[in-house]
Amino acid sequence: MRTRADGTVAPELAEKVEATSPTVWTATLRPGVTFWKGGTVDAAAVVASMERARAENTLAAGLLKDVTVAATGDRTVTFTTKEPSHSLPSALSHYQLVIHNVASAPKEADLTGPYRITGFESDRRMVLERNDRWWGGTPGLARVEVQKVGDPQARAQIALSGQAEIVQDLPTDRAKELSAAPGMALVAKPAANTVTVYLNPSSAAAPALADQRVRQALSWGVDRQEVVDLATNGLSVPASSWLASNPAFPDAAKQGYVRFDKATAERLLDEAGWRVGADGKRAKAGTKLTLRLLTFGAEAATGEVLQAQWARLGIDVQVRNVESSLINQSIDKGDWDAVTQAWTTLGDTAKLMAAQIGPAGAANHGKYTDPRIAGLLAQAAGAPSEDQRTAAVYDLNKLMVELAPSIPVHPRVLATGVSKKVTGFVAHPLQYENIVQPTMTLG
Repeated sequence: MRTRADGTVAPELAEKVEATSPTVWTATLRPGVTFWKGGTVDAAAVVASMERARAENTLAAGLLKDVTVAATGDRTVTFTTKEPSHSLPSALSHYQLVIHNVASAPKEADLTGPYRITGFESDRRMVLERNDRWWGGTPGLARVEVQKVGDPQARAQIALSGQAEIVQDLPTDRAKELSAAPGMALVAKPAANTVTVYLNPSSAAAPALADQRVRQALSWGVDRQEVVDLATNGLSVPASSWLASNPAFPDAAKQGYVRFDKATAERLLDEAGWRVGADGKRAKAGTKLTLRLLTFGAEAATGEVLQAQWARLGIDVQVRNVESSLINQSIDKGDWDAVTQAWTTLGDTAKLMAAQIGPAGAANHGKYTDPRIAGLLAQAAGAPSEDQRTAAVYDLNKLMVELAPSIPVHPRVLATGVSKKVTGFVAHPLQYENIVQPTMTLG
């Protein structure tokens, strides 16, 4: 399956994927498909690929949890789930389940796509050449070279000098310069993820976060448009709720913190007992209202704007920009108050929301719980009608706003420089999807 730019999922390697019962999905493979090295892509090969992914990759194992995969014909693969799983096609579109030839050497890439890997240097470069065996026809480019450049300013210089036809992850502070560059277009699309400030209600250093009113006040006190303007140079959009960055759920942008409401934030903080003193700082029983915020990468700018905005409420916020591994270590140790992360919102929505607010959710860092969560998650995953499942997803999103386990701010920016010689480039809300399309050409 393939996730398209509008958030919908469509058959790709499969000719069709259809539900034959609430717990059974049948995929019919395209006829005549081969791997790069010529092996036949039949049902047995697909099952072998998925089972190896399940065994070797924890994310793939999560996508296939409680899913039995079996070859039921030369070209048919049957997926049987423990419970009704209406969103299985979204899971099958995830890049961690790309189909590869297990029969090839373990460290040798043998896939099915329009371009095959002919050169690879870890953390440096990859060379792709046209796959003449591709089932979809003749790809438009003969050769693609991918280079890894870690410094965003160096990437900006590469784009400005025309040394590459496509340059990803350009720094937003160079947006005006990049937009004005001749021969290149700056394509900026908000990603299908939401930069979110996760809050720890068990923090010994910031006990105020245990109070739902304080967490809600922090979110009402965020001027998201100002954050977008200052931290992303206007290249992103405000996210009023966690799900707002998912193009398949447009009404999520109408839920949650749809406006900056300083008065509500101040009222909630007052009700929680955190009063403003003569020094302009909030305190309760002689203790100042403070918290530590860890940010990562480009989110440093977002953290700095949030720091200034919350200071206007009388809250002292200490911001540190660190490696993502340090954020994870701090969460594991329980020694954290607030951290920024951006989890994907597009895919198997029920599972993605379970990760955010479910009792064992990988992103439920604060271990939040509510008696309504389990039923809504079950309905989002297994209700018989799409309307019922959609309603449950929106209800879960509203519940996250109410509980305020985290503060949605804005989607990450996918800023890409594209040479005007390139035709067929389509911006995609998933960072690793559709960078190079088989229909792309270079004039």
